[in-house]
Amino acid sequence: MKLPSLVTASQLTYPLTFQTASHTTSNTASLLSAQYGTTLNVDVTFANQTFKLLVDTGSSDTYVVRNDFICINQTTNLEIPQADCQHVSPGYNESDTYRLIPNKTFGIQYGNGIASGVMAYEDITLAGITVPGQAVGIVDHSNPMGDGINSGVLGLAYPSLTSAHPGDHTDNTTFWFNRECYSPLFNTMYEQGLVSEPYFSIALAHTPRNLSTPTFGGYLTLGDLPPVAYDPKFSSVPVEILENIPPGFTSGKRTRSYWAFTVSAVTFGSTTKVDLTTSTTSITTNSMEFQVFTDTGNDYSYLPAVVADPINALFDPPAIYNETLGVAVVNCNAQPPMFGVQIGDQTFYHDGQDLIYQTGDGYCVSSLVASERVAFEGIMLNILGVPFLKNVVSVYDFGRNELRFAQRSD
Repeated sequence: MKLPSLVTASQLTYPLTFQTASHTTSNTASLLSAQYGTTLNVDVTFANQTFKLLVDTGSSDTYVVRNDFICINQTTNLEIPQADCQHVSPGYNESDTYRLIPNKTFGIQYGNGIASGVMAYEDITLAGITVPGQAVGIVDHSNPMGDGINSGVLGLAYPSLTSAHPGDHTDNTTFWFNRECYSPLFNTMYEQGLVSEPYFSIALAHTPRNLSTPTFGGYLTLGDLPPVAYDPKFSSVPVEILENIPPGFTSGKRTRSYWAFTVSAVTFGSTTKVDLTTSTTSITTNSMEFQVFTDTGNDYSYLPAVVADPINALFDPPAIYNETLGVAVVNCNAQPPMFGVQIGDQTFYHDGQDLIYQTGDGYCVSSLVASERVAFEGIMLNILGVPFLKNVVSVYDFGRNELRFAQRSD
């Protein structure tokens, strides 16, 4: 049995219908945020079992952990209590519609760990849309990567990043390579005519910084725009081939993988509070262009040090880099700077509160990190994560190979 055939993104060239005001749409799922608003999860049903999965535009596979999966310490590679992985129990049990895909292994590697298991076909429902026999990963082993409420990941990037591998066993040091690509969940929905447009959109909610319990996290909408208020003017940029990843990551081909594009400039400045108003002084625009990709699965934004460090220095009092933590620690009540990112012909500004994260240990950190300090296996990647995405409506269009952004007005 073969994996489902793939219609490549370049073949999807259907027209776009814009919405210019908030509206309701049926193919919308509410998100649930956790860990102080830094992770976003959505309900996904496997046959008749519903799980919360992390919404991740920075990967492509949909997977869930089995009920009896084994949790593995990332450092020692030894089994540890299942609860340490922080996935919700019970996990997935094989249903009547489960079909193992023979001679295929599922194995994925992230910056914070790996997950492995088998590839299988299962009936999957997301936002009221059901795909019969969708190829998914069923995880038997995982490092701790949960957030206390989810049981896996919903990947929404390009098919070239899917993580099926040939054979019944794959060395977990090669999960970045030897991919046998298949059609991810949203792509299958469009191929089968289950959504009318080849794009999805995301609007993340602003959450109270000190809220440790799960709360409403925003919307994921399939083939339409989310029911929030936003500026009707969208800025569009083409999806680019990410230059910093080796061709082996995408099966030896230079192709689109992440939702990557070029930032034209950044603007930042210090802010001061006068009575109940905020004023901005010392505005700086850095016109250095750099590639980034958007990633709802990343709680930080990783930017070149020449961008991140000057902005962190503008907190009042300044955020101070902590080498042990790998991030800049900041006073929880600090006055954040002004920070905007130019994408296409618009500059999108952050709400200052999105630049400070509360941690479970009681201290706060800047949500901006210098990407050079967290290079993974020598690969430096710039990422616009949750802090940026809380301030925009973002549209991910496979048909046009295009990203669109609009400033939130709610």
